[in-house]
Order: sequence, then structure tokens, then C-alpha cells
Amino acid sequence: MLLLLQQAKIKGERPADASFLPLSLAMACLLRQLPAGLAPPAGGLSFHQLDRLPQEALERKLAAMLLDEPLRAFTFVCALVRYAKLARRLLGVCHEHMSNRRTTVQATQAVVQAVVEALPVETEEEAEEVKEKKVDEKQETKPAAADERPALKKERSAVKVSENRPESRSVAAAASAAAVAADPAAIMRRAVGRDVGDGSAVLEIMRKFPTDVRIQAHGVRALKGVVRSTATASEAEKPTRDAFLTTGSASKEEGEGLVHGTQKAETSARLVIQMVIDKMKQFPESLPLQRDGLLCLAEYANQADEHIPVITSSGGIISLIDAMVALPDDVPANMAGLSVLAHPKIADEAVVRVNPESRRLVLSAMERFPLNEQVQGLSCLALANLSLRQDTSMLEIVSKGGLEIVVESMKRFNTTALVQAAGCWFIAIVSGKSGERTRNTYFTLSYRCTNQPCYKSLKRR
Repeated sequence: MLLLLQQAKIKGERPADASFLPLSLAMACLLRQLPAGLAPPAGGLSFHQLDRLPQEALERKLAAMLLDEPLRAFTFVCALVRYAKLARRLLGVCHEHMSNRRTTVQATQAVVQAVVEALPVETEEEAEEVKEKKVDEKQETKPAAADERPALKKERSAVKVSENRPESRSVAAAASAAAVAADPAAIMRRAVGRDVGDGSAVLEIMRKFPTDVRIQAHGVRALKGVVRSTATASEAEKPTRDAFLTTGSASKEEGEGLVHGTQKAETSARLVIQMVIDKMKQFPESLPLQRDGLLCLAEYANQADEHIPVITSSGGIISLIDAMVALPDDVPANMAGLSVLAHPKIADEAVVRVNPESRRLVLSAMERFPLNEQVQGLSCLALANLSLRQDTSMLEIVSKGGLEIVVESMKRFNTTALVQAAGCWFIAIVSGKSGERTRNTYFTLSYRCTNQPCYKSLKRR
């Protein structure tokens, strides 16, 4: 760099006409306002994220993209190659202008020509579709616009006179609430591209179109990815955090930054979960939204024990049960819901009591999926949680045949550790407050369970 600096001082290159228009235009195209055709595809990494995220976070995102979506990773690399090629060409033009080998007009034209040539060529069919769409929109909006002109003039005059009145504010709020997106998928992809990992850009778009079910469905799916990526990032930072807490090796500033970052991430995650629960309540008929919301709640619940009270206090269990009812034949969705009900913290006294409807739902899932060992094991855990410290709930489960269903499941999966351990726990809870027959069943099954190879291997771990 020192050698290059000396060479630059010796040459003293500057344009003869003292114009920096080509350089300014090139920098504007490359940095400030990149043409849409040159940006990376929406949904992956964006230049906005490249500018703001640390190198470690970018590497994790790129690694996840390579593993989960190799085609999107390939298109991202192609976009980077196109951007690098354009940047080198524009810098070459600017260097020729600085060296007085091109005039300002020639250099400006060369910059514009290079950007235009770098843009992807639009096919004739796409151009015709866009043209037809614009014509149809104009034809649809013309009569409506002609009819509404007098009303608009009156409304504008009224707003000018009383723009601060509550009535005018309510009209504006109603108009924004009724907004409908033209292309929800593209809008949400751009929001995901702008997002820096906390879901703020996605939440902003969802608040902008609060009644558009398509935007909300795409938004909940994007928030599911945000919650998942947050868990990955926290796992990556866990060694550093543990080292600081145990040894105190980090400086005071680093420690404060670590604590502040953790608190900020938790606050963002709570806002995301609250939005997901609200949208599940608002659009119960949208099955894709319910499914993604259910998976998002399960992902958040299994990240930390402190997340269960957040879900229950926000009414998330009711939304979870409604989603499971709406998706009776969806195995992954039911497993996600059961994993939340099977969480140990559900039985905690500090947690808001769950909906009684969940008992019937768990038994129904066990009857619908009798050959799925994961569903059976999670259901046994959920029944144990719902029976612990709740005598009424336990008696209702037993009266509806829950004990027999659990016993049959344990007999069917007699080599599966999860089913055996969860079933024994449930029977132990029931036997503590039931008759001699239930105790005998418990002791018999417990003896069988402890002598199974699966239990012994689990115990060794």
C-alpha cells in the first residue's frame, strides 16, 4: 500500500476538466442505489446484510444456505460475480477518466452503457405480461378514479381544515388497515433480504398490511426462519458467553456488550412470538399460517425453559390447540404441538394453566397415529404433564381411557426408550392417587421397562 501511495503521489492523476461526474455516477450505482437486476435474489443474503452483519454471522448464514438451499446459494454467488465484474469495469472507466484517456462525456456514457449491459435481459413473454398487467390495472382503476374524484377533492379539503381531528386519524388508520399487497411473496422476500436477523423488517411489513392474509402467511413463515436462525446464533455464541460467566476473561465492555446483545435478542424474539400468536388468532382459517405458526412456537419453546411462560402468558397454548384441531392429519404439525405440551415446564406451578381441551387433543393424536413412536412418546409426556398437580385433569384422562391407551402404546413400542419412560412416569402419577389395580399395573410395566435393553442403554448415557 505504501508503494501504491507513493506512485499515486508521483503521478498526480486528475481529470483535466476537474469533473468527477463519472466517478460519482459509478459510486451511486455500486453503493447507494444498485439497480434491481444486479442485486442478489430476495430471500438469501443481501448487500444490506453484507454491510451490517459481522463476518461470523455471514459465514453461518452462507453455510446454512449451502446446506439447505444450494440453488439459492448458487444464484447468490452468480450475483456476486456479476457485481464484481461490473465494479471492475466501472472502476476501469473511472481510472481512464482520471488519467485523461477519456473525456467526461465519454466516461459517463461508458458507465451508463456498462450498467445497462450488466442488467439481465428481460424475455419477451415477461415484457408482454407486465404490459398486459399494467393495461388491465389502468382499465380497472379508470372508472373508479373518475367516480371518486369529487369525493377525493372533498375529502382533501376536509383533511386540510381538520387534519388533527380524531375522525381523520381513524379514517387514515382504516385505509392503511385495508391495504392489500399486489405481490405478497416478492414483498416478503425483499423484507427477508433487508432483515438483519431480528425479524424487524418482516414485522414492519406485517404491520403495514395487517388484514392481508397472504402477507401474514408469508410473514409467519419468515418469522419461523428468524426464530430458527436466532437459536443457531445463540448456540454459536454460547462458548464465549459461558467462558465469560465462568472465568470472567472478557473485558468489562465486552461483558456489557454480551449482556446487552442477549437482552436485545430476547426482546426481539418475544416480539416475534407475540406477532405469530396474534396472527394465528386473527386468521384461524389459513392452514399454511397455522402450520408455520405451530412449528414456530415449537421451535421457540424447545430453545429454553424460560420460553414456555412467554408462550402460555400470551395465549399461545390456545392458538396451538386450535392449530392442531385444524390440522388433524398433519403429522409434523401434531408432533410440534405435542412437543410443547410435553415440555417439562408445562407442569410448573408458575406457568399459566393450559387449556383443558389439550387433554382430549393428546388422546385423539395417540388414537390417530398409533404406529408413530415419536407421537406416542410425546403424547405420554404431555399426559404426564397435564396430570401432574392437577387431580381433575388426571381423573378426566383416566375416565376417557387414557391409561389403557398409554399401556397399549407401551406394549406396542416395548423397545422404545421414550415411550417406556414417559409411560411409566404417567402411570406413576396416576398410581399415586388411584387404586390397587393401577398400582399393580404400574409395578408390572415398570419392571418390564427397566429390563428392556432400550432403558438400560438410556440409563448408561
